Amino acid sequence: MYGVSYDSQEQLLVFGEQYDVTYDLLSDVESAVIREFGILNTLIAPDDPTQIAGRSVFGVPFPGVYVTDERGVVTEKFFHRHYATRESAGAIRDSALGEILARHETPAVGLTNDQVRISAFLSDTSLTFETQSTIYVRFELEEGLHMYGRPLPDGYIASEATILDTAGLRVGAASYPPTHPLAFPALGVTLNVYEGVVDVAIPVTPNSELFGPGPSNQPTELDIPISVLFQACSDTICYTPRNERFSLTLPVAPLLQPGQPRTP
Repeated sequence: MYGVSYDSQEQLLVFGEQYDVTYDLLSDVESAVIREFGILNTLIAPDDPTQIAGRSVFGVPFPGVYVTDERGVVTEKFFHRHYATRESAGAIRDSALGEILARHETPAVGLTNDQVRISAFLSDTSLTFETQSTIYVRFELEEGLHMYGRPLPDGYIASEATILDTAGLRVGAASYPPTHPLAFPALGVTLNVYEGVVDVAIPVTPNSELFGPGPSNQPTELDIPISVLFQACSDTICYTPRNERFSLTLPVAPLLQPGQPRTP
């Protein structure tokens, strides 16, 4: 793993020592590699007055990560428009592996009834300022049961997972897994359904609204309200639709200061 920026070798050396960076930082002073890859941040004009550490921000790339295989072929990429926003390590890991790892150290909450077990958990061990993590809402259906997904005819209930408005948290669009068609000859319809384990991924990013001035105003955790709507059915019966709400409490990482360890 390595990072590329438009900073000089001397600046990167100081930065790496300040933040205990454990991987290589490569200097691209004239942004030549950045331009070669087509990721120069075009939202920043050459005459933009914004400066960081006394230097113009023009020349920075759109913040992002490329994941390659062992041959160097890019297999995944994660980019954001704002130069301060990053993708979390956990979200990158899950996407690159093609597998959601609900590790024991990640915060989680759940509820259960006779048909469906529902849980919610974070892709990372904590929320970090302007780092986009993923909250997964997982439905685990009992064998022989299904629930519906869009698109659907009128009169059927599509399964949903929603994060309600939370101050200091930017919430992205939920990503649903693919459904599969299931025929119901008695009704004369074929409907889109989910069976087994269903993971809904919702990107979340804590922003400046969450952090007040001074260390005493920095939160250590955040309660995130989650709403789920679903209806479990078998081949012969549909159970009462359920609309449930619960709260996932997540730790919030402190704002990074020089000398503090930095998570890659």
